[in-house]
Amino acid sequence: MDTGTRRVTVILGLIMVIAMGSSVILPLLRVGTTQTAQPTATPAPTLPPPITDLSTISLDQTFVHPSGLFTVTDPGGWTPGQPVTNPETVEIAFSNTDLSSVVQAIVYIPTVQLETPLTLDDVDAYWSDSTLAQSWSRYSSWRETSPERIRENDQLIIDFELTLRDQTYVARQISWTDGSWIYNLRVVTLENATDMLKYLATTIAPTLKPLQEFVGTPTDWSAYIDQTTGLAMRFPTSWTITDSAPGRPATVVYGDTTLRLEAIADTAVADETAASTWVESTRPDVSIVSVNPIEREGYNGYSVAYSYTTLDGDAQSGLALLLNGADNHLYTANLRLTAAGVDLNSADAAATYGDVQEALKTFTILPVSAGA
Repeated sequence: MDTGTRRVTVILGLIMVIAMGSSVILPLLRVGTTQTAQPTATPAPTLPPPITDLSTISLDQTFVHPSGLFTVTDPGGWTPGQPVTNPETVEIAFSNTDLSSVVQAIVYIPTVQLETPLTLDDVDAYWSDSTLAQSWSRYSSWRETSPERIRENDQLIIDFELTLRDQTYVARQISWTDGSWIYNLRVVTLENATDMLKYLATTIAPTLKPLQEFVGTPTDWSAYIDQTTGLAMRFPTSWTITDSAPGRPATVVYGDTTLRLEAIADTAVADETAASTWVESTRPDVSIVSVNPIEREGYNGYSVAYSYTTLDGDAQSGLALLLNGADNHLYTANLRLTAAGVDLNSADAAATYGDVQEALKTFTILPVSAGA
């Protein structure tokens, strides 16, 4: 390579080095003059129009929680989700996907004996930041929107702003206590539906009520409620309903115990003799052991303990609870054990079959309107 060629090569090399250095240095020198790159704008979500005529929302149906512990209005257009039953709380949430709205009923039932009745101060303390954070955990963020919580008509009112996937929601929670339980009605709507929010919260909250017939029974028990006849009973979750239909007999099974629940027209029993005769008619080889009068929420009847022999010749025991309802209807809970020689009306049986006896105490008749 001659001297001229080497000189050209060196000059080209210097030009490339300067160019590469400029690509790094010049942008730093232009900070004050170069426009900053802007992130791509995220389009704001389109909100569905809120309901303007709130009277079109149907509020004439009642939802009975499967635990049998409370009822609340089932708003038309909102679909009930999976009911929740925990040792201290029972819940149900209704959702309307078209309106991105949720209506939730939550009842807190202390599992310990209270020394004094609960107050609104206790309700306020119950809804601490940690409890609220847990209850709003499905949302990206939440905050109370009022500087102070509102107390009105023995109720605690808390308003919220929630976010989820770049969408803003508003919520109102109305809470109160009857001294034993804490009741909470929550409504969540999109931020453009505040009128619907207030309407639903104010209208539905008064319908959240306990079923007094079952107050004091274990929170985590299940319930059978025939919404056609009003026949109702609670029992441990280990008991299984094997068949049922509105207005038809239902069968509940637990181990070697079988329970048949039924409402029968034109079959009221006037006295102990009539009650015994009815039990004897249910199967062959029935022998009456004892008969006790019973009363449930104003309904009178009898508890009939009996023994019987199966087709295989096995001796077994039974107990039939018979309640006289309205219009000459007879409401029955007929329980059968594989054990022989048990008087299920006796104190000894109560000690041996405690869960059975406690469950049978819940057998009652609810107003049909409560299960509509």
